[in-house]
Amino acid sequence: MTISNKLADSHKTVAVIGGGPAGMSCALWLKQLGLFPILIEKDQKLGGLQQASHFQNVWYLGLSGHTGYELADIFQQHIVAENLTILFASQLKGIIKAGEYFKIVTKSDEFTARSMVIATGQRIKGYEDIKSVPGSHDLLSSQRVCFNPGATPLLIDKLDKQVVGIVGGGDNGLVTAIRLANTAQHIHLFVRSQLRGFALNQQEIFKLIEAGKVTLHQLATIDQFEVSQENISITFQDEKQQHNQLILDYICFRIGFAPNAKDIVQLLEQGKVGALELSQGGYITTDQFLRTSIPNIYAAGDVTNPRDPCVATAVAQGAIAARSLDEDLKNSN
Repeated sequence: MTISNKLADSHKTVAVIGGGPAGMSCALWLKQLGLFPILIEKDQKLGGLQQASHFQNVWYLGLSGHTGYELADIFQQHIVAENLTILFASQLKGIIKAGEYFKIVTKSDEFTARSMVIATGQRIKGYEDIKSVPGSHDLLSSQRVCFNPGATPLLIDKLDKQVVGIVGGGDNGLVTAIRLANTAQHIHLFVRSQLRGFALNQQEIFKLIEAGKVTLHQLATIDQFEVSQENISITFQDEKQQHNQLILDYICFRIGFAPNAKDIVQLLEQGKVGALELSQGGYITTDQFLRTSIPNIYAAGDVTNPRDPCVATAVAQGAIAARSLDEDLKNSN
């Protein structure tokens, strides 16, 4: 299908790449500003990482207590009600410079847009971050390993009187430890450097340590995994540089996130569009109005590495990108 055939004005068409909170917010604002956003989402549902979050979000104003799943559904219902054009299960195949326009090509669709917003977010780090550790490959086929935070509820009923290891000192690691501490026999929390989570989560962890439910292994370096059907053996060095070995019944990895920017960068270079400026961590660099280094291309949400990556900042940045784009288009006329 060639969507561009249906458009009255390609000058007002905006490709919004990524259907998480930032992309949805941006598309909504673009529509209200009189533009024609086309939302491109690689999955079957909108929501981004919120589709992998079973945690209740107490931070988002007006919708306190909803899980990530629920917020994603609420946001999607709003977008669908607005009759926005959404390309679900749509993988980008090409972004080609066509004069002052961009030719956007997916597996089944093609259209021309004057502007583009990149809202591809972040991905959960998993095996790629530990693949150099001996024995790590065996973790991939083990039922005793959890990389995806969204799968944690599936483990809760199974963890009664079990010893659980959690790798990661950010909020995802700390909250997972807090949630499982009353179910598991004991929690071992492995942190490479310092705890990075919110103060309230750190305080709760220290309470659990004092209660004897959690053991914190700080400045821990994992040397080896040995996986069997019954358990997982983990060998590591602690802050005293002593070698230790523990036998775990389950292990959950919460080792952070990485930006979804690499594929976009490659497509832009292949299509002769230009080179996106990236930060040292691979995030897309923008100015305060969320303009990237390439004219008429903007970025919003976690892919820009905001100060506090969360639903609230993603939604806000989506709005800012839309407003900036609209003003720039008007000024170019």
